[in-house]
Amino acid sequence: MKDFKVAVAQMNMKLGDKKENMEKAEGFVSKATAAGADFVVLPEYLPTGSTPERFDELAEPASGPSVHELQRMSKQYDIHIAASLVQEEKGGLYNTAVLTGRKGELLATYRKVHLFMDEQEYVENGTETVTVDTEFGRVGLMICYDTVFPEVARRMAMDGADIILVPANWPDPFKHQWQLATSSRALDNQLWVAAANRVGSDEKFSYFGCSRVVNPYGIPVAECGDEEGLAIAEITSDSAREFKGIVDFIRDMQPLP
Repeated sequence: MKDFKVAVAQMNMKLGDKKENMEKAEGFVSKATAAGADFVVLPEYLPTGSTPERFDELAEPASGPSVHELQRMSKQYDIHIAASLVQEEKGGLYNTAVLTGRKGELLATYRKVHLFMDEQEYVENGTETVTVDTEFGRVGLMICYDTVFPEVARRMAMDGADIILVPANWPDPFKHQWQLATSSRALDNQLWVAAANRVGSDEKFSYFGCSRVVNPYGIPVAECGDEEGLAIAEITSDSAREFKGIVDFIRDMQPLP
């Protein structure tokens, strides 16, 4: 792993309006690049917002127009982008996170394993975690509710992840739980977590934002408020290495009978 910068962008998506949402996302990508970021994390269901009754209509293949747009942005702005969207494959619908690379390549896709409340009525859950090597280090992907479940982040840590990127739509009134879960997953595994939440509201929930970057000690080093905005942090290899030099949680973990 080498040092780099990551941005978390929180925005209010217009329900079902892919054009407006992707144009707004590009504005945040441009700002992140101008600030020197090497990665930018955008919210869950980026192109459409959470519109479950319209998922059949709005879903795209993993190589569809919205992902192509993210790939174009990555190449144009020379930055890695993480976001999630409704994916259709072989008749099934998934909440899928993607990571695009600076040359415009699709580096990784991850299907959300833990579906929140009635989300499971509209999309199928994934069954595998994902990590991928980049020029800066090994990156894992989670989506929103996955953050509550320690096993997901631990599996990625066991696979060598240096940082986990988390697109999210985490609603009111659970701000404290969002802060606790993102900090805990970073601390549990002595790695970085960069989590982008949305703001505004949809047909069911309102959203508080508080997008954040958390260091391996579980301490937030950059955080947004409750409005649209961008937070940027430098990801340093020293923090995890020094912490693990004192005590290494994964090394010391003991199997239970």
